[in-house]
Amino acid sequence: MARGELPKYRTIADDLRRRIDDGRLAPGEQLPAQTAMAADYDVTVMTLRQALAELERDGLVRAERGRGTFVANAPAVTFGLDRLSSFAQEMTQQGASVGTEVLRVDDPSTVPDAAHARRAAPEIGADGELVTVMRRRTVDGAVVVVQRSSLSTRVWHLLDAVDLAERSLYDALAERARIRVERASETFRAVTVTGDDARLLGVGDGTAAMESTRVSFDVDGTPFLVDHALMIGSATEIRAERTASDLRLGYSAQGV
Repeated sequence: MARGELPKYRTIADDLRRRIDDGRLAPGEQLPAQTAMAADYDVTVMTLRQALAELERDGLVRAERGRGTFVANAPAVTFGLDRLSSFAQEMTQQGASVGTEVLRVDDPSTVPDAAHARRAAPEIGADGELVTVMRRRTVDGAVVVVQRSSLSTRVWHLLDAVDLAERSLYDALAERARIRVERASETFRAVTVTGDDARLLGVGDGTAAMESTRVSFDVDGTPFLVDHALMIGSATEIRAERTASDLRLGYSAQGV
């Protein structure tokens, strides 16, 4: 390599970056097989993988085990953690097109999802069994989140006939059960998804994801709702804006 000449992998990465930026490689598009791309660029597969690794670090592509490499979408919406609102409320306020599909309602609470909710907030089911509602959420048509929301059967019965594919659960609870969220405790973990969760998110087994567990409390400090959400890793970005006197946290939901 001549002095000042870019490494081959960097030249490939820059070329692919330009093709993504100008739309020749569309969001969600699958790249050709690595052997074919290496042949096109007249490099070894190892050199090509270096280029793809650089693009993946920059969030421009995502690699899915057993499936291949895909172009990632640019961030579509931002969900600020400094405000307390539901996923649908936050996305709608920002002008994003939010879709919700109710996958199932588990009742009684003998399922693993309810057990997870009881561990997060033992008090939530103190007055009886739990109901867990599973929903799949999309942003601008792209699947981003699979969410399981657990609440007591007593509260769930007050929501009879509410279409949670069209209504925010927070809004429904406020209107039907007179329960308003006052505060929430939320934790995040980096995980991988497999099996049904991977299938519902439309990704391969072993794909990186962000797991969120949020416990919502009413004005009396009583927990009434546990939300367990799995968000595609390449579609989720946690960020912080810091000053000497303030800290603002948030995450971005990206189309995939």
